[in-house]
Amino acid sequence: MKIPYPSFDLDTSLREFDIWITPSLGEIRDTEKYQEELELLVSGFELLRQVTADFTDETFCQPAQIVPALQQMLSKLSPDEAKSLLDTVALVLYLVTGKSDNNVKCQLPLFLRDQAGLATLPVSRKKGLETIPLPRVLKASRLMRIAAGLNNYPDQQATLLLRFIEFILSDELYISQFWSIGHSYVALAEIGKGADLLSPLAVFKVRGSVSATGGHDPENILRDRLVEWGLQPGIDFNETDVTLDQVFPDLDVASGPHQKTRAYDFVLPFKSWESGSKVLVQSQFYAGDSGSVSHKNVDQTRSSRDSTKAIFPEAIFVEYVDGAGYFASLNGDLRSLLAMSDTISFFQLRSAPVRLRRELQAIGFLTPLEIEHAVLQVGPDQADVYGLLVSNGYDDIEIDRCLSQAFDQGILIRQSDTEIGIRPDRRPLARVHLLLDIVAIHGEPLDVADLSGKLLIPGYGPFFGLRQNDLIRLAKAEAPAMAEDWQETEVAFDDLQWLLDQRFITSGQ
Repeated sequence: MKIPYPSFDLDTSLREFDIWITPSLGEIRDTEKYQEELELLVSGFELLRQVTADFTDETFCQPAQIVPALQQMLSKLSPDEAKSLLDTVALVLYLVTGKSDNNVKCQLPLFLRDQAGLATLPVSRKKGLETIPLPRVLKASRLMRIAAGLNNYPDQQATLLLRFIEFILSDELYISQFWSIGHSYVALAEIGKGADLLSPLAVFKVRGSVSATGGHDPENILRDRLVEWGLQPGIDFNETDVTLDQVFPDLDVASGPHQKTRAYDFVLPFKSWESGSKVLVQSQFYAGDSGSVSHKNVDQTRSSRDSTKAIFPEAIFVEYVDGAGYFASLNGDLRSLLAMSDTISFFQLRSAPVRLRRELQAIGFLTPLEIEHAVLQVGPDQADVYGLLVSNGYDDIEIDRCLSQAFDQGILIRQSDTEIGIRPDRRPLARVHLLLDIVAIHGEPLDVADLSGKLLIPGYGPFFGLRQNDLIRLAKAEAPAMAEDWQETEVAFDDLQWLLDQRFITSGQ
């Protein structure tokens, strides 16, 4: 259904942003990266308690005491297994000392040269023991691989392991930290609480990488939504961020004056259209205060857009912004971003099905979901569906393109030469999005004191919606197929509950 395009001022947009905000994308402890890191730490301490006599005394945590016990374990393992074990040991030692491979990889070669007196490293080859020059950069993972392969040369293996552990546990304070955490872990592990002690270490270890990759979570969520609308990855939308030379390979972007144009998180449509407008989306989700990053993004947006428009004047700039940071300390950045004259619109996680779809409709880009809506409205006859889409502003070429693609993907079903069917597993998706559209078409702005009994959607200010009974009545009237699907009352309630669970609508109190 064609969603109305509203007109309201910046302050109204910002009030809507506050109401429909998603504060965060969850706890670090809920991420797969955290779980993996915690499991590694637990296995690491379980391993090291075996070579430190259960951390009974600090004496057993001295490098000279650890290495012989460690080598006894390594002697029973294959090189790959030994490498994995040694990587785990390095991980634990980094965590208990606060050191990181980023610094160690640079400092370790100097330590080995200047204090350990090593100019070369021993390496096991098929033809025997060889030496290689000491590299300028030496990551722990590389050193552990070399040491793991020296099971047949225990003296050389012991030297490398001893020097590495001495470098990490470089003074009595580090040894004390190692023993304190290990001793506490053993005591707590006896009552099933060992992992609880290590949990904060795992959180701090992965915080940076989760923050960096977590920034991609909003994009992954949106990609899932685009697939729900029937869009094809790699064709209708890009699967990773792209620069203009990737979007327009025939243009000499890279060598031109605008080669520093930023990458865009989403280009819609991506490759579906050879000409016409495209919605260019930057994604920024801040659950906390990332001021320096946010300020830089805002500063870069202006120059980036100017460069983009010089290459592609038909660009439509839309911001994908969300998170508690934009509600709090970064609110000024949000205002600056949305106030830019060429920011056509914005959307949040919860408002994408209304606000982003509305932008795609505005440029005339048809999605299979819109065709499914037409089938629900006028029935399966292809001529009737075609006519409704034309009346909604889509041209013949676009309708033919989307129909052909939807049939090829199996999103739509050919029931006969003249009839179109909705795939059964997609029918609920089509219904729930049609309900959103009906609220958008027939809803009205509401006062905060008049929300009781109303269903609210984003996209039209902070409080906009209509009564639940009116929504069901209008849906049956405007899409007769909905009435057929809702012959069992619970189906209608299931559709509404899905929207509530996804938080695409909210119920007024």
